[in-house]
Amino acid sequence: MKKSIFILIVLTLICFNAFSQNSTEVKALKAALSNYIEAGDKNNIKILEPVLHEQFRVSLYDSKKDKVSILDRKTYISFIDTKKFGGYPRTPEFHDTIFIGENMCTLKVILKSPGKPTLKNFYSMVKLNGKWLVLQDYVTLVK
Repeated sequence: MKKSIFILIVLTLICFNAFSQNSTEVKALKAALSNYIEAGDKNNIKILEPVLHEQFRVSLYDSKKDKVSILDRKTYISFIDTKKFGGYPRTPEFHDTIFIGENMCTLKVILKSPGKPTLKNFYSMVKLNGKWLVLQDYVTLVK
């Protein structure tokens, strides 16, 4: 009986530690993603560039044209810098967070702004050198 209680306590502590680490990682992910979103809202490439992976891309699905447009990192940064994209505040609603091992994650986020289309974004994030970076932003317009 004592052995069973000991095993139960150990398993509980292991689960609590895993939950605590996961909670810390979710906070770090949301912080990196919030910097990415804020950089677009403010057209601030100094905030934007450090949170983008070198192979970053935006994939935009246009349901009206049934077409996907891809923007590479350089193009996206120039669109933010020249204010072709962004420039207005958006409120993120974080939904699903799915870890793929310890260094990859996907997040589903709804971005809302008064008078603007609502966006449903699926972000692919990667952790390199202890830092979460946005690898891909897959965007769809919500009807």
